[in-house]
Amino acid sequence: MKLILNHIMKYFTLLLFLIALSFNSWAQDSLLHKVVKRSFNIDNHSVVKDSTGKLFTYKEWSDLMRTRKYVLWPENMEDANTAFILKKKDTRQVQYINSETAAPSAGTPANTPKQLSPEEAKEQYMASLPKPYESSYFNTGEVMEPFSTHDINGNKIKLKDLRGKVVVLNFWFIGCPACMQEIPELNKLVDDYKNNTNVVFLAIALDDRYDLKKFLKQTEFKYDIIDDGRYIASGYKIGLYPTSVILDKEGKVAFHTVGFAVNSPYWMRKTINEGLK
Repeated sequence: MKLILNHIMKYFTLLLFLIALSFNSWAQDSLLHKVVKRSFNIDNHSVVKDSTGKLFTYKEWSDLMRTRKYVLWPENMEDANTAFILKKKDTRQVQYINSETAAPSAGTPANTPKQLSPEEAKEQYMASLPKPYESSYFNTGEVMEPFSTHDINGNKIKLKDLRGKVVVLNFWFIGCPACMQEIPELNKLVDDYKNNTNVVFLAIALDDRYDLKKFLKQTEFKYDIIDDGRYIASGYKIGLYPTSVILDKEGKVAFHTVGFAVNSPYWMRKTINEGLK
């Protein structure tokens, strides 16, 4: 009987050890998943389908993306080479109530919160979303290595000479669907600061001057365009597009992201405003 009890205790101790080991492995794996950030490269070789599994050709899905009524969603967030699901944007209006600052109107009970304006509601909604994915090419707080070049009109640009200003950089190319999707939003950003000489917008394109000028006749891009910027992008080891970087007045990276998220403009405005203080 004593021998049987000893065997039972040994098996029980071993079982507890295996459970503890499994829990420790799960905890480590969960912790890793919290800090891992994925980047996805979307190009003409990407597999794109709808929720039923129907596959789209590059022309089909890129034409739909240009309408700005659709978004591409990674099928597997853990796979950098994942396929993408084409989804129509949700057109429902999200409304938020600010119960802290709301003031009652005439004939309205004092405890009834005031409804936010569409602009305030949108701002609050964007703030509630996760921050856009950071790129792996830059580190926040580090001084960005300066470059010297010319823009598409032949004007000389030296990044080091722009110290004291907030510099907004965009790395892109013409055949990039996500780049095309974000251009209208980036143009709005330029308009917001068009009277502020302390904010500079530079778009480093991989394309040559001829192709860019042809493209710009059809599509307005209000950044200061730098042509043949492939060597600049490769100097920072950039491999995914679009990549945006915002530098503070000291030339330090204050914000950087790869791809285009719906709340990227919100975070870019927030970063620019903080840099101007």
